[in-house]
Amino acid sequence: MGGFSDNEDMADNEKTLLFQLEQDIANLLLDKLEDFELSFERASKVAKFVLSHLPEKLTDEQVMEILPSLDDEFFELAGIVYKHLSKYEEEYRDEVVERVEDLIKHKHFEEANQLASDYFKRKFQP
Repeated sequence: MGGFSDNEDMADNEKTLLFQLEQDIANLLLDKLEDFELSFERASKVAKFVLSHLPEKLTDEQVMEILPSLDDEFFELAGIVYKHLSKYEEEYRDEVVERVEDLIKHKHFEEANQLASDYFKRKFQP
């Protein structure tokens, strides 16, 4: 049943960070256009920029590498960039905490220490 597989692929696609990010940006642009807070030309430039910097089939990790630079040229995207970076940071932190707790539980103190150290180096990296 090909249709079922297509529906599964669509559902999986909707869960990706890229899809969520594109959806948030599209909604932002539409809202700002409707409220006359953004010109059509500016919205078009933002959309073209986003499409050129976020090609299809990017992994969530690749999107997270690109995400911080999206609002460098277009300040309109700052809220969306912050939202997704914050969400990712929270999820990443929770994952690290769980892994550190598990390592400590199994008396792998050196590995737990290294994981926590790596987390903080990454978090506070300029």
